[in-house]
Amino acid sequence: MLMTLTISPYILLFVIAGFAFIIPTLSGRIGVPAVVGEITCGILFGLLGFSLEAEGRIVIEFLASFGLIFLMFLVGLEIDFSKVEVHGAKLFIFGTFIFIITLGISVFLTTKLGFGLYLALVLSTSAVGLTVPTIRELGLLKSDFGQTILISAFIADFATVLLVSVFTLHFKKGITWEMFLIPLVFVLFLMVYYMGKFVIWHYPERISAWFKSDQPSEIGVRAAFALLLVFVALSEISDIKAIAILGAFLAGVMLSLLFRGGTILEQKLFGIGYGFLIPIFFINVGMQFDLGALTRGGVYLFPMLLLMAFTVKIVPSLLFLIWHSLKDSFSAGVLLSSRLSLIIAMAAVGLELGLIDTTMESAIILLALITSISCPTIFRRLHRNK
Repeated sequence: MLMTLTISPYILLFVIAGFAFIIPTLSGRIGVPAVVGEITCGILFGLLGFSLEAEGRIVIEFLASFGLIFLMFLVGLEIDFSKVEVHGAKLFIFGTFIFIITLGISVFLTTKLGFGLYLALVLSTSAVGLTVPTIRELGLLKSDFGQTILISAFIADFATVLLVSVFTLHFKKGITWEMFLIPLVFVLFLMVYYMGKFVIWHYPERISAWFKSDQPSEIGVRAAFALLLVFVALSEISDIKAIAILGAFLAGVMLSLLFRGGTILEQKLFGIGYGFLIPIFFINVGMQFDLGALTRGGVYLFPMLLLMAFTVKIVPSLLFLIWHSLKDSFSAGVLLSSRLSLIIAMAAVGLELGLIDTTMESAIILLALITSISCPTIFRRLHRNK
């Protein structure tokens, strides 16, 4: 048994920052996405016995949690709505069809195998947090192919977050006032969006000054964080983490819609996120993986779960053949098969509510780990020579 090494949060942050600096270079040399390297690094930290005292654990958990929130914010910001204008609503309709087929296959398989509806929702997720960095590193993010994958992954996660929020709320409390917080997020989005358009239309010079590189007070960055936290704060009212993820994404979408990308502000936000917060999140995911959970029987469920996880994503992705090659369609299905933070969070919620048992939870955690490493790597190798 490895000895546990208790260190201060600052020392651990220093170690994480050092590896976060080195990992992208090493990952590029061996041909895997940086995200894979960060997760693997976190697993190694866990195996080496790195641990923190209670206060330090709170600090790292908060930074990792905010890294996930900020990642979802940047995912919304990264969506190129000029592509949506060119293709109309085609990409969103396409992504919706992908999700409907995915959910249908998932419900069919879980029902035939004797599992409940909740597992079908779990398997319908993707991992926007892995999809964006992977296609971003390959320079595919602004392409039609990359945007179609991104929107398909977003719709999968967005729809499952909504469905799980409604499902768990109804399971815990029945029909309550908290149900209305979900549409309230969208009402708030529309209100802030139209208010922002009004201000930009009437005060364009004053607003544009926020985005200058020499703006001493960084008003633009402050405004972006305020916007993000307005939406995320709703999750504290309801104690529903899914609303925080949904709100963060919508905040990023709003900035993308209002300012159409390419601003100095966008570059600064990317630097904060991908340079600091998001690596902490991915490394922490690796550190939290519980190898002991496999001894409870999850390893025996894993092969069946893995086969189902690929089936429910690759089969619907054959719709990509409408515009892309068979190789691209298959690779899209593989990348969309990756799961990570959302599926782990859903497993924890399901276990707490008694919707799944500890054996299934351990298998889901292993599924998230394996697909988060293998799927982006396979996708990268399929597009290495393109």
